[in-house]
Order: sequence, then C-alpha cells, then structure tokens
Amino acid sequence: MMNIGINGVEQQGNMYTIHYTLEQPLPFDLHDVVMVQAGDYVVGSVRELNEHQITLYINEAELQWGEQAVIQLAFSPTVSIEGSAAIIEKLGYFPDFQQSVITHYDIAKEQVELTMQLADPSVQSSVKLTFLEAFDIEFSPPDARMNIIAEMDFRYEVTDLVVDIEAAQGLSGSFFCGKIKAELIEG
Repeated sequence: MMNIGINGVEQQGNMYTIHYTLEQPLPFDLHDVVMVQAGDYVVGSVRELNEHQITLYINEAELQWGEQAVIQLAFSPTVSIEGSAAIIEKLGYFPDFQQSVITHYDIAKEQVELTMQLADPSVQSSVKLTFLEAFDIEFSPPDARMNIIAEMDFRYEVTDLVVDIEAAQGLSGSFFCGKIKAELIEG
C-alpha cells in the first residue's frame, strides 16, 4: 500500500492520468489491477507509468479526487494468468470482462472454464479462461437466454487466487483457484 500526494488528474474518457509526488516510482507493471482510494474508491488497470504519473483505465464516468491517494496492487494478470501476454500483445490490454457475454461455461469439481465474448465492439474476439485447482466453487443458476458479466474481480488471498463474478444477467459466482490460463479466440 502506498500513499501518494496528487498534483492533478487529467481525464480522457475512462483514462485517468494521475500526476503524483513520491520519492520513488510506484511498484506496478503495465496492466496490473490496482485499488485506489482518493475521495472515491475505485479499481483500475495500469496503462502507463513513470516516476511522476500513472495512467489508469477506470470504468467510471466521473470521479472525485482528493489531494492524497492510497494505491495498492489488487492483481497482476501478467504474473498470474498464463497466456495474458499474448492477449495483451493482440489487444493492447488485458480485458476487465465488464459487460462481456458468457458464451460457454463448464463448472467441474476442480476446474472452472468460461468463454466470454468481449463487450468492446471494435474487438470481435472471445477469451477463454480456465481456472485450475479450483475449490469452494459457488455459482448461481445460469440464465437460459443470456449470461452477462457486470464485474469480474481477481485478487490474491495468501497463496490462492480469488475470483468473484457479479452478473448483470444470469450466471454469477465466486471461487478460489491455484492457476489461471487464458486464450484469445478470434472471430
């Protein structure tokens, strides 16, 4: 957890560039998911970073910023998801899966598999996520017509990964897993 002084914030759509004062660079990598508390409490994905500013993709239209912020790592897809580098190379980012449609799911005893059509209209691709060594698996019943993700959160808890899926419609759930594999399916 890091406390930073905010010198200013620039917003372009869902991209927020936070100019900060800190004696050292923030210890994050591109595409890391971070939690920020600065007036509002939000989760964002790191898109650019240098010693004086960080640019985050945050799925919020307007935010309130104070003079100070607390920022901490929530999840690093490049470290924790096998195959994320190939997706980032192709798309330029790792998706947050908000408003993605679940087109296939397989929920087994120790493995959960989800294929999601990405919501971005400029991307005609799906991502298949395979969660291995899964346990404490709890899901709501799926909707026979359509299953849409409102929010998918990944976070660390001791040595495991926690996955929470909030539904806009249909299938939602949560579980722990030991490993995540991702594959981009084009077309």
